[in-house]
Amino acid sequence: MSTDAPSVPPAPPGYLSEQSKQRFAVVAGVLGAVVFLAQMVLPMVVMFALMLPLMFLQDFKHVRADQSAVWRDALWVTQETNRLDAGDAASESTSLLRLRVEDLEPAGPPVPLGPADTFATHALLPIGERLWVVGSDAVRYYDGGSVTRLEGAGAQAGTSKAFAYRGAPAVLTYTWPARLSTLAVDGTQARWTTEELELGLPPEAGALRGLEGLEVDGRLLLFAQLCVGTPERCSIRYRYRDGTEWTLASDQACGCDWSVALRGAQPVVVAGEQEKGRQKRFSIVTLGTDAPRRETVEIEGGEFAWNDWRALSSGDRLFLVTGGFGDGVRLKEVADGRVVRSTRKGGSAFPFGPGMIAMFLVPQLLPILLSIVLALVLTAQMRRHRVAEYVHEGHRRPFATLWQRALAQMVDAVPVAAAFAIPLVAFFGMFTDPERMAETGPRFMLVFFGGFAAAFGVAGLVLLAYSYAEGRFGKTPGKWLVGIRVVGTDLQPCGFGRAFLRNLLTFVDGFFNFLVGALMVAFTENWQRLGDFAARTVVLADEKG
Repeated sequence: MSTDAPSVPPAPPGYLSEQSKQRFAVVAGVLGAVVFLAQMVLPMVVMFALMLPLMFLQDFKHVRADQSAVWRDALWVTQETNRLDAGDAASESTSLLRLRVEDLEPAGPPVPLGPADTFATHALLPIGERLWVVGSDAVRYYDGGSVTRLEGAGAQAGTSKAFAYRGAPAVLTYTWPARLSTLAVDGTQARWTTEELELGLPPEAGALRGLEGLEVDGRLLLFAQLCVGTPERCSIRYRYRDGTEWTLASDQACGCDWSVALRGAQPVVVAGEQEKGRQKRFSIVTLGTDAPRRETVEIEGGEFAWNDWRALSSGDRLFLVTGGFGDGVRLKEVADGRVVRSTRKGGSAFPFGPGMIAMFLVPQLLPILLSIVLALVLTAQMRRHRVAEYVHEGHRRPFATLWQRALAQMVDAVPVAAAFAIPLVAFFGMFTDPERMAETGPRFMLVFFGGFAAAFGVAGLVLLAYSYAEGRFGKTPGKWLVGIRVVGTDLQPCGFGRAFLRNLLTFVDGFFNFLVGALMVAFTENWQRLGDFAARTVVLADEKG
């Protein structure tokens, strides 16, 4: 009695056996799902893991240019430094920076002023051999290389910038009633002596928005900013304290940023103006014995952020100073109605420095690395479970492995990646210096988008060149290096049209860093991605010998 041997089911197309198909499907499916999730989550996890320690190590600096002074041939500004603290919300401090007027390079080490949590500087004020720092919580002065804090004195809210009056710091209060306060110092104690001011402003000129003062030849010169209407139109008027009539110094088109200074023996009013469709400009009104003399100075280059600025003088020289991002400072010297010198100290990038921005880019490379690892692992699994030869009319040719195709794709992507890298590098270079990016204005956007337009043009030329090479020879530079080629399913050259369609669909197969294309090659019978199906092509290894 005999029994028939059990029949062995035929192997599924493209697989060595039914068991191989099942095992491969599980392994490739799990790998694909893991890589997909990792591409979504891992870059964010790594980025935050890198970012948080760097944030706690990063000093965030901000220069207050509206709290600046020119003293002893140097520009003095206050700088606030913040650092996140794991045990506290933040660690803050304030210091004085001394910069050379000529090039804004450091003229000495920073001078610590103390914690910044309650310290709010209103003005730096040079008087004789002392540089006064008038704040809302205290008054300090720098003299002989050290800072002295005076007890019992702090400028009240709603006051003007401090100015020198009768050899001492003084401020004006423009809330009703208007007051003049002068600092009286006794050792380390200080107090403000206050007296009311009768302003007598013309009612039709508008509401009082600001009040500033200068001492000119022993007399107190008052400047009032008055605004009326909606939107507000502001004017600046002046008179001596012992005078009666207010004289119009500036009738601004818009905006309410202004400053006063003493250039030589003549007081000047500097008012920022911004009309729609125009770049920033300043009106400089010199007050003399005759009628006020007005000059207009255009700020070239589309510069921005001239809201945090101050007009400063040193003898007969007049400066406009403004801060920027981080600890950046810009200084312009003005004479005869034009900018005669412009100096800039670049600040640290805001909010992060170049090193941190570069660190942000590192996690973006992880998905590419994951796809390469997936190609390597799937190649090993396909050798174990898949039929590795393409058969057509008795001809047998080995398929190109997924690893070979991945390497070829990386090589072929170099020209396109380089074309896009150039505008990206330029963009991130400007991002680390956002002041310059904003200053260039439309020019930067034109260059930026022009660079990307050129990159797309390069990508189009590469697409045409690769399609021609694949259609006629079956090879691109990457395929030539790794020894594989593209042919039609009839083993003949596929021609330009089919190669163009195949390469055009690379943008679909390239979703999720070629995860879509890799999984299609791994699971299809003839190791084809979407572009191969549409163009009726296969990718084979070169014949030996």
